[in-house]
Amino acid sequence: MAKNEVGLDHYQVRSFQAWYRHVTLSMTAAAFLVITRDGLQKRGSRPALQPA
Repeated sequence: MAKNEVGLDHYQVRSFQAWYRHVTLSMTAAAFLVITRDGLQKRGSRPALQPA
């Protein structure tokens, strides 16, 4: 999921620090999406986009 949804596959490594920042931001976004999805499922709401 994380690779396509939050852009982990859209980066060309130029330096370790830039790569680390990109991966950290992407994984934070993925965690946010998972927490939001789980919260909506517990309330009985359905997210607008269902994973394929």
